[in-house]
Amino acid sequence: MARTPLAWYNLTHDRMRFGLFVLGISFAVVLMFVQLGFRNALLDSNTILFDHMRADLVMVSPSRQTLAMRDSFPRRRLTQASAAAGVRSVHPLYVENAIAFLRDTNPDPAFRGPARAVRVLGIEPDEFLLDLPELNPSNPNSRLNDLRYEHTALFDRRTRPNAQNPNNSIYGPLADGTITELNGKSIRFVGSFDLGSDFTTDGTVIVSADTFVDILRRPYSYGAPPTAKVDFGLIRLEPGANVAAAQAAIREAVATGERDADVEVFTIAEIRDREQRFWKNNTPIGFAFGFGLFMGFAVGMVICYQILSGDVSDHIAEYATLKAMGYRNRDLVLVVLEESVILAIVGFIFGWLVSWGAYEFLTAITGMPMRMTFERVGWLFVSTLAMCALSGLIALVGLVRADPADVFG
Repeated sequence: MARTPLAWYNLTHDRMRFGLFVLGISFAVVLMFVQLGFRNALLDSNTILFDHMRADLVMVSPSRQTLAMRDSFPRRRLTQASAAAGVRSVHPLYVENAIAFLRDTNPDPAFRGPARAVRVLGIEPDEFLLDLPELNPSNPNSRLNDLRYEHTALFDRRTRPNAQNPNNSIYGPLADGTITELNGKSIRFVGSFDLGSDFTTDGTVIVSADTFVDILRRPYSYGAPPTAKVDFGLIRLEPGANVAAAQAAIREAVATGERDADVEVFTIAEIRDREQRFWKNNTPIGFAFGFGLFMGFAVGMVICYQILSGDVSDHIAEYATLKAMGYRNRDLVLVVLEESVILAIVGFIFGWLVSWGAYEFLTAITGMPMRMTFERVGWLFVSTLAMCALSGLIALVGLVRADPADVFG
């Protein structure tokens, strides 16, 4: 004989009440999803540039703990690295976050806002260094040729929008052919790309290495060669080369003999993890959103406990009857735990659907990548199961102590 689904009947005999139960659990799931989404968006947005680097290894100054810092290293280290075993080519990547200011592009000076800081990337137009369609030489719509002209630039389509006028970016209207100023020097936008803002950057502009040096390095070089320092070195290895062996060979090739080396070499995964560790360990991001996630979990536990304890109280006579008929506490415990699992699954499904829409909306208005990956969804589903199961175990106290003699006496 098939076992009666007592847990399902207990929850669904009143459909309206069951719907309210599901909404309560879904609310907690959405709260946790949003907290997790903001946390991961802040971390992911700060590593999105690394994800687009077309390189096997990245050379960087050890002092540059995060992309937003300005620490650079001597360009000669690139030459030394190019001679290491397994290295095919080495390319400089220039990055400026602090002293680059883009003039508001509004054509009417009366409505033009102040110049704002912008991140500028300087690349070699002859190389496909960033994995963006507009920089791919095999793409018919590539803009690499346009960047070879002096003082031309590409703008990020996902630049942070203007809060008062969402149709424009924070830098004003951006479009092909727009002429504005970068640090007081005229530049012309010749195309766009899709990258996204991050925790410290409202927008990004890509220029050629020559334009970058002319606008952002030469005026501040003070007699030193403007190309003497490099922000990142993108290293490509020979096909089939052992990455770990090449990494060790490069470190040996650039060794200065001094106690403190002035460069470090990472894989893309290593430098990405390094960046995220910095933001988690040295800023309030980890604590603030971790606490928010915990509060969402706690709220869910309270809601689920109220649901299950109320259900146990409402059906205490029925449970006592089952005990009098010979059901053991273990059998009734399983019924309540099944109820908690049902609530977790149904509530999670609805919460996930609402959160998916919230992620799309928040990504659109903030420009930050709120990614709902399989791993993150799975982790939150397990957390929801744990949340409801713990609530169920707490709610079981009254059921285990229930005595048929007390109920019917």
